[in-house]
Amino acid sequence: MLVTMDKILNKARQEGYGVIAPSTFSLELIGCAIEAAEKKRSPLILNINLKYDALQTEENREIFLYVARERAMRASVPVAINLDHGADYPTVVRAIHHGFTSVMLDASAKPFEENIAAVKEVVHTAHSIGIPVEAELGCVGMADPTFLIETKYTGSSKTDPALVAEYVERTGVDFLAVSIGNAHGPYAKNIVPHIDFDLLEQIAKITPIPLVLHGGSGTGDENLTKACQMGISKINVGTDLMKIATDQAIAGYEENANKGRLRFLTNYVDGYRDGIEYYMDVFGSTHKA
Repeated sequence: MLVTMDKILNKARQEGYGVIAPSTFSLELIGCAIEAAEKKRSPLILNINLKYDALQTEENREIFLYVARERAMRASVPVAINLDHGADYPTVVRAIHHGFTSVMLDASAKPFEENIAAVKEVVHTAHSIGIPVEAELGCVGMADPTFLIETKYTGSSKTDPALVAEYVERTGVDFLAVSIGNAHGPYAKNIVPHIDFDLLEQIAKITPIPLVLHGGSGTGDENLTKACQMGISKINVGTDLMKIATDQAIAGYEENANKGRLRFLTNYVDGYRDGIEYYMDVFGSTHKA
């Protein structure tokens, strides 16, 4: 069933588990994510960024979001469709027009007052039609500085707990993405990030709204399970799922070149589904639908 993200995350925060928000950048991945959720009886958040190659034309966006909404509406578990890292007000409005059931405005690189002003404008518009909003305080950078996607991700700054209450109150935001040692993208080999659980505990005590962890990949299963139990309700995962899927597709290809060539995409999708199911267990959302 298609729902707004607050219907999923408020329950997760109250009960102490996390919900995966996999990067879904193709129609095949939308399907396999929902299949995984139905198998595990878990809620699901389809994380979609309008910068994906598949969404660079108006027609493609309409088709992509139509399929996402149709698949979600027919699902037997709660599914939300979330705009990931909306860059500005026009991007968010475009996403709402296309049928997203939650939106994120990422103003984390802006100074505090500018961040608040930008998010407050989005909240006012989105809430007027019942769409919840995610925003980020602090800045989640890149795990590997050589793996830059956007200039603003050149570095991280941790969330300041002294600003959390004011930020939540003044913006009216529904979900808060925090920077507690996590980072986007792949980490260097054998590196596991240090998650500041003391900081997470402080933030969780300050605000009851669901907290979000960006850059879940490579963070370590024990860290992720503990974070979910402490107030992280949504975890974005992309890199790990792509690695699992790619490894499975390559293994299938090498095992039987002729058949593997024909099944390369199928094997990739199967691997992506397996990865989502795995993290549903790690985050504690299995059987929570």
